[in-house]
Amino acid sequence: MLVKRIISAAAGIIYLIIVLYFRGWLFNISVLIISLLGMHEFYASVRKKGHKPVSLLGYLYTIVFFYFVATGLNSPIIPASAIIAAIAALFITVIIPRTTVMDACFTITGFIYPGMTLITLIMMVNLPQPYAHYLLIFTMAATWSTDTFAYFIGIRYGKNKLCPGISPKKTVEGSLGGLGGSVLSGIITGWILQRFYQLPIGYEHYIIMSIICGFASQAGDLAASSIKRFCGIKDFGNILPGHGGILDRFDSIMFTVPVIYAYYLICLV
Repeated sequence: MLVKRIISAAAGIIYLIIVLYFRGWLFNISVLIISLLGMHEFYASVRKKGHKPVSLLGYLYTIVFFYFVATGLNSPIIPASAIIAAIAALFITVIIPRTTVMDACFTITGFIYPGMTLITLIMMVNLPQPYAHYLLIFTMAATWSTDTFAYFIGIRYGKNKLCPGISPKKTVEGSLGGLGGSVLSGIITGWILQRFYQLPIGYEHYIIMSIICGFASQAGDLAASSIKRFCGIKDFGNILPGHGGILDRFDSIMFTVPVIYAYYLICLV
């Protein structure tokens, strides 16, 4: 299992480097595919609880949202998408036979999580110079450092349960270790970005964003665990050997990227 996990992670990192280098349509299409696969995993999971989300409508929402973001028309579409999704949830229960309110809610949830949250990757990678894709690299480094430090420190020193009702294996010690790992990684990555790429972000912002990533990453992990517990499943899928499904691997990213993007709009513009 560990060998599969390492090989799968290595392949993923190599592919990530390639798509970040070329960006453009390759990155955009990759994100769209990951979003749709994640939505499929989410819809398949809630169906195991007997619910019947209108997945085709969720996919359609995501593709339209992707089009506006990929073509640079994302500014007005974000608040508009939330309003349209809320209105659509009401119509789903009226138009489609035998569709319950919960089915409608799960349909819209799939559009937002993981649909919209993952497509935020495109919005961040297309930030204007000098930020461009560097802020995304920083966010990913801080997020994955949180996961890594939390995992290993939790195994070595974990004693006090963090949220036993949601994820019995997570500990307070592991959570604090993950937060520390995020800050450490954020400072190192920030120094590299300033030293070699002249990214005009003060160290105070790197520290704040690292702390945000540390908390948001673990919140995303717990959210995914809560959904899996609700659906009665261990993993969302098996598309990534050793890692489970798309949502198992990107659960933290789906929280940190939108939050750091919002931080950029509020504090760095």
